[in-house]
Amino acid sequence: MRNLFRSPGKADWGSLSSAVATGAAVGGLTTSALGLVAGLLDLTGSRGDAQGLLLGGTVVSLVAAWLFMQVRRPRRHGTADILTGITVAFLTMVLAGTLLYLVTGTFSEADDALFESAAGFSTTALTTLDADALGRGMLFFRAGSQWIGGLTALLLGVAILPALSADRELADRRRGGGRRPLAPSGGTAARNVLVLYTGFTLLLAVGYLIAGIGCVGSVVLAVSTASTGGFVGPGQPFADPSVQWVAILGMFVAGASLVILWRIVTRQWHGIRRSAEFSAYLLLLLGGTLLLGWWSEAGSLAEWRETLFTLLSTATTTGFPMEPVGAWAAAAPVLLLLLASIGPMTGSAGGGFQVFRMLGLVKLARRELMRQLHPNLAARIRIGGLVLSEASVGRIVLQQFLFVAVVVGSSAAVAILGLDVASALAAGVHATATAGPIRTMEGAILDPAAWSRPVRLALIPAMLIGRLALYPALVALGTAATGVRDRLRLRRRWVSLMAEHSR
Repeated sequence: MRNLFRSPGKADWGSLSSAVATGAAVGGLTTSALGLVAGLLDLTGSRGDAQGLLLGGTVVSLVAAWLFMQVRRPRRHGTADILTGITVAFLTMVLAGTLLYLVTGTFSEADDALFESAAGFSTTALTTLDADALGRGMLFFRAGSQWIGGLTALLLGVAILPALSADRELADRRRGGGRRPLAPSGGTAARNVLVLYTGFTLLLAVGYLIAGIGCVGSVVLAVSTASTGGFVGPGQPFADPSVQWVAILGMFVAGASLVILWRIVTRQWHGIRRSAEFSAYLLLLLGGTLLLGWWSEAGSLAEWRETLFTLLSTATTTGFPMEPVGAWAAAAPVLLLLLASIGPMTGSAGGGFQVFRMLGLVKLARRELMRQLHPNLAARIRIGGLVLSEASVGRIVLQQFLFVAVVVGSSAAVAILGLDVASALAAGVHATATAGPIRTMEGAILDPAAWSRPVRLALIPAMLIGRLALYPALVALGTAATGVRDRLRLRRRWVSLMAEHSR
C-alpha cells in the first residue's frame, strides 16, 4: 500500500542506509514514548521532571517520526544490514535517553548521563543515581529503560536471529506431534515473547505489592527483576524477607529460557524434562548456593535465604545488592565472578555467555579430545534433543573469543585508568555480562559513583556489546568498517584520477 503514495521520480534507498535510518527512527520513537509516559506519570507526583520529560520526549518523537517517513525501503534487506539497523536502534535509544537525563537536569554532565542511560538500556546493574532523590517520572524512566533493554534482548535471541538463520537451534520452531512451538515464525515469536514478558512483569508487580511494597516500588522492582536490570527503587525493600522470597522466585524464572516458560504455560512437560540446558541451569544454581553457603559459613535459615538471593542475583545477571553473609572465603567472590560470566539460560533476558553455549563448548572440547585418539571420528555435537550445525558451533567459538576479548580489553582499560587489578577484572566481567553489583574480594559492594569519569566511560562499550549478544554488534562493527574502507578507497581513487587529469 505504501508504494501507491511514492513519487515516481524517487528511487528506493540502499539496504544499509535504509536499515540504519529505520533503526535510528525506531530507537528514537521507543525512547520518546517511554519519556512521554514517564512525564505523564510525573504529573501525579512531584512534577519536577514532567516538563523536561514531556518536552524532550516530544522533540525526539517528532525527529524520529520525520526520519521514519523519509525512509524508502528497498525490496529486500541484507542480513548484515538488518543486524546493523538493530544495533543502531539500540545505540539511538541510549543517546536519546542521555538527552532526556540532561534535559530534566537529572545529570549536568553528558558523560554521567551517557553512563546511566547505557547501564539502563543494557540492563547492567550499575548506577550512580540516588533512587530516594528521584521523582516518579525519573524512577519510571530509569526502570522502564531496562525493561525495554530486556525486551530487546529477548526479541533478538528468540525472534530475530533465528529468523535470519543464526542460532536457529536456540528457538522453539519445530511443529508436529501436537507441539505448540514458541517461535514457528518471526512474527508469532515476537508476539509470544511480548505476551510472556509482559505477563511475567505484571505477576511480579502483584507479588511485590502483596509482600508490602507500595505501588511505585512494586513496579520498579518488577521491571528490574523481569529484565534482570537490578535497579532498586527508594528505601531498602530487600530488608523484608518476604520481598526477598518474591525476588528469589522472580530471578529464577527470569534466568530461565522463554522456551521453558512457554512449555510450562502450554503444559508441554516432556520438553522440559528433556532440556539439558535447564538441567545444567538447575545444577549450577544448586551447586553454587551450596558452595557459597559453605564458604560464607551460613547457618540459619535467614543466612541461607540471603545466600540463595546473592547467588541468584549474580548467576542470572540481575545484580540486586545484598551484603555478604558472614566472612567470605577467598573462593567466594571468584565463584560469583565465574557464575556472572556464564550467566543464565539462552533465550532469557539475562546476559553473560549463557548456559547453552557453555554446554556447546564442553561438548566441542570433548569431541576434539576424542579426535586426538580417533582422527577419523565423525561426530555431531548434540545437546539434549538438539543437534548443532557446524556453523552454530563455529559461532559459539567466535562468541567465546569475543566475550573474552571484550572482558580483557575492558579490564585492561579501567585498570590503566585507576582501578586495582581485582576490581578492574570484576568490572570488565560484569559490564560484558550486563551483571552486577561489583564486589571486592571481601564481598563488599563497590559504588560506581566513586569511580572516575574515564573509568565509567571505558565500561560503556562492554555494556552495549554484551546486551547485543556480541554477534549483532560484531556484524555491525564489520559493516561499519567495510563502509569506511570502501569510502576511503573511493576517495583515494578520486584523488588519483584528479591528479592524473591535472597533469
